[in-house]
Amino acid sequence: MEFRLKDLKIEELTEKVSQLLLARETVPAPITVPEPEDEFITTRAPASKLKIYPMLKDALPSIEEDFFRIQLTEEERKDAIYSCPR
Repeated sequence: MEFRLKDLKIEELTEKVSQLLLARETVPAPITVPEPEDEFITTRAPASKLKIYPMLKDALPSIEEDFFRIQLTEEERKDAIYSCPR
């Protein structure tokens, strides 16, 4: 009787382990974000604030300058624009 009870417990545990392994192998469906109904509205990723690595800052000190906001003289701006091929 004792062996039968142990065999029954082992079978139950084996079945539970099999179920857990099967559940672990199944991959959940990817989450999809529904697109808005208005064709003029698009979804964009949120902006991220990036930090500069200290070693990169040491190697390139000018990297801290906001080069998009650097004011060019009229002559420098024309040189930059007209130096690009069409």
